[in-house]
Amino acid sequence: MISGFTRPAFRRLKAAAVAMLGLPAVLLAAPQPVAAAAATPDCAWGVFASADTLNVYYPDTAAAYWVQPYTVADDLTIKLSGTYPDSRYMSFNVYKEGGGSFSVNGVGSSLPDHLVLPDAGSTNPWREPAEPGGRYTVTVRPDVAPGQANVLPLAPAGTPAGSKGYIVMRVYLPAGGDFSAVELPSIVYERGGVAQPVPPCEGADTAAADRMVTELGLDQVAAREPSTGRFARPSLDEVGVFPNDDAAYLMAAVQPPAGDRVVVVRGKAPSHTPGSHPKPWPAEGTQARYFSLCSNLPLPSRPVVVNELPGGGKDYGCRSDDETALDATGRYTYVIGREAQRPAIGRIAGATFVPFSLENPAMPHRVLLRNMVVDAGFAEAVQRVPEDGNPDSAAAVMGDYYPTAKVCSLSSLAAAGPDGCTAG
Repeated sequence: MISGFTRPAFRRLKAAAVAMLGLPAVLLAAPQPVAAAAATPDCAWGVFASADTLNVYYPDTAAAYWVQPYTVADDLTIKLSGTYPDSRYMSFNVYKEGGGSFSVNGVGSSLPDHLVLPDAGSTNPWREPAEPGGRYTVTVRPDVAPGQANVLPLAPAGTPAGSKGYIVMRVYLPAGGDFSAVELPSIVYERGGVAQPVPPCEGADTAAADRMVTELGLDQVAAREPSTGRFARPSLDEVGVFPNDDAAYLMAAVQPPAGDRVVVVRGKAPSHTPGSHPKPWPAEGTQARYFSLCSNLPLPSRPVVVNELPGGGKDYGCRSDDETALDATGRYTYVIGREAQRPAIGRIAGATFVPFSLENPAMPHRVLLRNMVVDAGFAEAVQRVPEDGNPDSAAAVMGDYYPTAKVCSLSSLAAAGPDGCTAG
């Protein structure tokens, strides 16, 4: 977690008293309303997740995730008020206990940036050309109906009071790569007509993050084995904890090869929104807002590869679309190899290096191809592929956009190029 973060003074005092006196925490708690389960939290947006802070469940290293846990109550409404960030993508998602998406009365629990309507007098830069900074208000509430603007459901129908829920704000590719510059929306709890503002956290709440990991079992469930060497769309229970409803994934299990061999992944890239600023969506001639390829490990937490380099710095296991080289026909060539092979791979025209793990070099890796926010006319998108784990299904839908993976010697790749290496 990012350093320098503290908990509110009352919680520190209570913890100290409990430790010194051995008293039950409930005896030292501040007076609570009758429905204490839905009390206002100490602070807002205390759980910050990225590849460097909470590296769980296939995060994309171009993204950061802010989480607000809450406790369900029948009369609870949560209001988020903020400004549109300067980034390629932003969204809000509400997740039920267990971390899954849901819908109530036909209203889904996901709200992407271009569907977040602006406050009166403001402009949404994902809806029409404008500078970032316009204002919005999003409401999470138990009573939702189709056609309501900027509304997300609080919990699935029939969820008992006291259950867990989570609001997640995602941001991809902020301007300058600076996630700390993203202004988080304010949070106000409303119960019985009484508004209770939630003060912003001074920083990331490590205890809250630990509780969330335990609640969701993110450190307990072993990854399932996808189709070895061939890409298929997995079922939601494999990538289903806090799934992004705007994204879809193909996955392949790849064993790091020995010697001078590497794994070469090739396919046609969708046309995408460039850069790290908002642009109106949909956009003529643009098939996807974003795509990437990431190298991950099959540990219970499903981390993305993050290599600590000997000379300092880090190499992350994802390559975003803007970091991906394309040939004249719009095809990518990802070359997955060891860090020691990176200089040689970098000399191959059109190749984009993706690392295997330095810490776990012999462990099978999970390679994910991500399509996010796709145009309705993009018939070959990953979103159109059945979630059946079948590579043939994916290949039939995606055609030239389907990624193929082959093992090649680095020497032959350098000599014959990607076409010579992967032919046949």
